[in-house]
Amino acid sequence: MASPEIASIAEERPGTIAADAECSEERGRKLSQNIHRQVIGLFFANILSILAIGFSFIVYSKLLSPPEFGLYAVALSVATLLALILDGGLKTTIIKSDTNLAREEESSIAVLMVLVSIGLILLLLAVQQPILALRPEIRHDTKFVVLFVGIALLFYPFVTLPTAKLERRLKYGHIAWMESLGTIIERGGPALFLVFTKSGIYSFVWALLISRILRAAILARFHPISLWAGSWAGFSSSLRHLREGAWIQAGTVSSVIRDNLHTLLVGPFFGKEWIGYYAWALQICLVSSQAFAQISARVSLPLLAQAKSFEERWSRCLYQVRLLAALTVPVLCGVWLILPTINTHFFRGKWQPALAIVPLLFLRMVPGIASTPIGPLIMVQRGGRRFAEVSVMWTLAEIAGASLLLFALGPIGLAWSCVVMVWVGLWIMLTALGQNSLDLGKQLTTALLRHPSFAFLVPATLVLSVVGRSRPLQEVSPMVAVIVVCLLVAVSILLEPNFRRLLTREKR
Repeated sequence: MASPEIASIAEERPGTIAADAECSEERGRKLSQNIHRQVIGLFFANILSILAIGFSFIVYSKLLSPPEFGLYAVALSVATLLALILDGGLKTTIIKSDTNLAREEESSIAVLMVLVSIGLILLLLAVQQPILALRPEIRHDTKFVVLFVGIALLFYPFVTLPTAKLERRLKYGHIAWMESLGTIIERGGPALFLVFTKSGIYSFVWALLISRILRAAILARFHPISLWAGSWAGFSSSLRHLREGAWIQAGTVSSVIRDNLHTLLVGPFFGKEWIGYYAWALQICLVSSQAFAQISARVSLPLLAQAKSFEERWSRCLYQVRLLAALTVPVLCGVWLILPTINTHFFRGKWQPALAIVPLLFLRMVPGIASTPIGPLIMVQRGGRRFAEVSVMWTLAEIAGASLLLFALGPIGLAWSCVVMVWVGLWIMLTALGQNSLDLGKQLTTALLRHPSFAFLVPATLVLSVVGRSRPLQEVSPMVAVIVVCLLVAVSILLEPNFRRLLTREKR
């Protein structure tokens, strides 16, 4: 029952409450439309970034040797892992916090992150010495890794904190073009340095430095970070934010470890050449699928958090899985068919050992698509701690499976382990939801594999692959091969009822 005060107001101004509700609804509708436009901008910026990565990837594959590609992969993996440790979950807690950070609190967090980044760089230099004592011939490699990682860590606070503030204010449009510009310079710049200078592998260092300076300078115009306004109270508050984000960050770190087993397990036993082959194959996977998966990863958490029940969340999750599978699998099949031709005509067969890895990694990616929305679903449904536990369990299972198959099969054992252990990981995720995991597994498998396009595409891909063994596809003109594969992918996507309905609706 309404209080007397509210009833009195309603009697005196009978149209006020209705008008306020109407205004609130109008504001919500405008906000929703604004977010929709921002996400569309983010999508197209992401497409632009993926295209830049794709074109530069061709240059890398042409000019770099597999060991050089492997060295770059090691530096990127170390930088990613240490940046996650440096972050400590602060970015996530800032974005989802109920209140804005005070200036002194923000400054204290920035100072803390800068100090930790310097500490991590010093630790890296200290670890380098005993390694060089055992293997002095890799001095050039360790110098490159330390420079690359050092630049990434030093600029991390001045890029991450302003970006978190922009995400909190839903400024996805600004984030889109800044991240796209940074990615194009960071991933495309080395290609220009490799072609027009003699920088060699250090092309990646120069491009990273230019990219981070530019991003930090642009972000400082939107939201400058002061290092001189900190206080002990701000430091204490930042520790509170660290405790809040620690579980989610632990899960994220274990996921990154899982994605970098080629560096952590293959490299020590089979050398950086095989790291290069795996890095090359994984880059193919990135270019083939991440334009869709990255958008899903970014919007899944708020989309699922808005749902009121598990049934509604699970329905939204399955919808994302169906769309991701329908968009990604045709592209993967097309890339698989075209790779031998590309490797022969453009790379002179340099990446032939990696071609044996690619189909296995693609087979991992099909069920792996489902983990993109299920991960956020676990955070929403069961909390950050449960998400971390699930991620750690999956990573431990991957390490065990990979170690066993690497011992039994050699360097290709990791790829076979990826095919098997991804299903183990999905089962761990489903059981963590606290529902009937067998029923969820059946629904998920249907969403992943039951598509009209697959009934056409998979047999066509297998037939063309078999024909290619008797009369190699690499002998076909690259232009002809690209046209055939593009038509195959387009037909398979148009066989999907959801996409046909979307096209029909747009025409109307």
